[in-house]
Amino acid sequence: MSKPSVSELRIQRIIEHLASSPRNGVDNPHRHAAVSRWISSEFDQIGLDVNRQVFNIPGQKPERKGTNVIGTLHNSASVSTTKNIIIGAHYDTVSGSPGADDNASGIAALLECARVLKESKIFTQITFVAFDAEEAQPHSGGLHGSTHFVSNLPMEKFPSSAIIFESIGFSSQTIKQRLPGVFRFLFPDAYRSLKDQGFAGNSLLILSRRKERELSDHLEHAATHPEILLPVLPLKIPGWMPAIKHTRRSDHAPFWSANIPAVMISDTANFRNPHYHQATDTPETLDLLLIKKASQMVIAAITSDLI
Repeated sequence: MSKPSVSELRIQRIIEHLASSPRNGVDNPHRHAAVSRWISSEFDQIGLDVNRQVFNIPGQKPERKGTNVIGTLHNSASVSTTKNIIIGAHYDTVSGSPGADDNASGIAALLECARVLKESKIFTQITFVAFDAEEAQPHSGGLHGSTHFVSNLPMEKFPSSAIIFESIGFSSQTIKQRLPGVFRFLFPDAYRSLKDQGFAGNSLLILSRRKERELSDHLEHAATHPEILLPVLPLKIPGWMPAIKHTRRSDHAPFWSANIPAVMISDTANFRNPHYHQATDTPETLDLLLIKKASQMVIAAITSDLI
């Protein structure tokens, strides 16, 4: 029996399906709802326990609700474990963008991780969450789905760690990787690493704080596996440094606020991808192999019992 593996073809099909039109809850409510139901169906077909978490999005007139889609992979054996890992990605888009990179790429990795880890029969409980309302909403900010999810976690079910996929599919041989100007001085190690790579736009950022340093290290180690060989750019926020604006732009931030270890994996979005939040964020602009390797990295770290 062959070992389950990440499928680049499945990733392509998922992204093409999701990014066939925008998934914005205000401008495209029917499409947005259809995608939510489709993700539920995909979780169910994989064999996860599926729940839909409905919440009120603040500041909306008339009132509008969002829906997180949650799929849980439980132990299939009598082996006890204290681990409860969260893997998440948001499925909504900004207005007018089909959101292939932001964030159909993350949902594709989420679904492939769920499928492969289910088939691997591991003895770790993993909760896969497709978050809604990550993008900024009218008259309010964003991150509403993940904020609601974290604030409603029972104490006995607090995860040991969370991994968030956020825009992981864009690479370029011609466009150079950028970071916000101040990062050069705040994160000199990351900047030197980027400089040593010739500012190549082919790596994935792993963002962590001091508490997640070990989690980041495990993912970095998994990325060096011969069958993966994914270039990564670790960005580790020192313990003394507050989490500044550009480090809190995705669904890992509510986990940080709740003191739950969480890392974000990203191609850095607008600091590399010229199609960010544009109508041109389409499937043909993506590097499917990059998404595959991101999925493999997370799966390798979990199945090797590193996380």
